[in-house]
Amino acid sequence: MAALRNAAIGALRTAGVTNIAAANRHHARDSNRPLALLGIN
Repeated sequence: MAALRNAAIGALRTAGVTNIAAANRHHARDSNRPLALLGIN
């Protein structure tokens, strides 16, 4: 689980996110947002 969390944080940082907690909440609201962040649509 820690590896998945670290991968998600790394993807957010690569995307230029500065507030990780807010970004996690934002992406948790819609299941398509994390996929879009990774370029998997």
